Amino acid sequence: MLRPTSPVTGLRRRRLGPLEVLAQSVAATAPAAAMATSPGQAFALAGAPPSALAYLAATVVVLLVSSSVGQFSRRMVAPGSLYSFTAKGLGGTAATIAGGALVVGYGFLVAGALTGAATSGVALMEKVAPGVSGPVPVVLTITLLGVLVAGFSVRGAGVSARLGLALEVVSISIVVVVLGIALAAAFSRYGVPHPSVVLDGGGHPFGPGGQGLLLAVTAFVGFESAGSLASESRRPLSVVPRVVRWTALTSGLLYVLAAAAQAVVFAGTPGLGGVPLPLAAAVSVLADPTLAAVLELGILASFVGCASGSLTALVRLVFTMSREGVVPRALGRTGPRGTPALAVVVATALAVAVPAGVLLLGVSPADTLRGLLVVGTCGYVGGYVLVCLAAPFFLHRIGELTAPPVVVAVVASLALVAVLGACTAWAVSAGGGWVLTASALLGLGVVRAVVLRVRRPSLVAGIGLYDETVRRDVLS
Repeated sequence: MLRPTSPVTGLRRRRLGPLEVLAQSVAATAPAAAMATSPGQAFALAGAPPSALAYLAATVVVLLVSSSVGQFSRRMVAPGSLYSFTAKGLGGTAATIAGGALVVGYGFLVAGALTGAATSGVALMEKVAPGVSGPVPVVLTITLLGVLVAGFSVRGAGVSARLGLALEVVSISIVVVVLGIALAAAFSRYGVPHPSVVLDGGGHPFGPGGQGLLLAVTAFVGFESAGSLASESRRPLSVVPRVVRWTALTSGLLYVLAAAAQAVVFAGTPGLGGVPLPLAAAVSVLADPTLAAVLELGILASFVGCASGSLTALVRLVFTMSREGVVPRALGRTGPRGTPALAVVVATALAVAVPAGVLLLGVSPADTLRGLLVVGTCGYVGGYVLVCLAAPFFLHRIGELTAPPVVVAVVASLALVAVLGACTAWAVSAGGGWVLTASALLGLGVVRAVVLRVRRPSLVAGIGLYDETVRRDVLS
């Protein structure tokens, strides 16, 4: 018997086309910003040119994760995405832990994207007004961009996704052109480097302690966020799995090429590891400072799109968790545009407050950006591990388990655990603050799951909300 209404009533169901669903994953992943900043961050950590092998290995790992995610997204439609998928394989307690980890992941990615955009914006302002410096301009820019992104998110997922895709297309074009010019200038000035520099960073294929691989994986986070718009997509069971897989594959190709190119660029321009945007600094040295300004503009646009897409995914996750009673139910109320407006406001306020507080304490923008992205990646990877482990159990429950999904889940989980180890090692080396932040936030999710398990077992047993066909769907 069909229900009269869907469990996700309030969202604008079946409104978005394939392009808008693709836009969501592309915007949240922000390939342009990752291409321009991730290899430079790896350069700063390792003290050696970035490794194309690290990005190739990360691409393989992420494709394995996308395969596990696809086992669910081809069979169910859930705006909670990985949180709801985990519930169907490992139960409500594991899903609550995954949900907490993903809130950390999405939330810190929004905060990191706003910080990256503000850093690029202030760098551009300094070229016009050299006196603009210090944390206050960055904090003010983060706040302004947060308000802008929240406004688009409240207007609806389609508006937010289209904004993100438009910004990303422009940004990728800028990064590719500028990177090509810098590469040609490096070849002309320094000649062709040894192949080992391009492939393995001159002997550091994954960076010290695997931190290069960690930053390579960081470049992919958000690739699965198309699932957050599944209920709002017209053909979710076919569109979402394809979008997730192709976002991972295409982004990986771009990252490998960008890392190889920047290995050549950085090999000839040492001493840039401590600057906020090493690639922009290298372009200023090798080519024209005007090109560096154009690159910073592209990075700014990409980070704004990333903040928009990540906020959309975060709000859909919070919407699902609130409908199930895991977080306050007020956060699941939707307005006339089908958006949980209160959740948007609360999430944006926190995403602005965290980096603002860190910057005002005296942490540099480069270290703040790196810390936010690494803590966010810890959250994402925790969610990825749980959904990979859940996939075989889910397939067993529905009588469709075969050997390949088990192998994929085991290999992906082991690789992701190694990334978590690198994440922990980096946090320890960077100081106690980031360790405490990541541990406390992820620990809160575990505590919340245990408390709910003890006090409200019936609520935990019912976790796993997903969209269902309703009478109106059939009649229409």
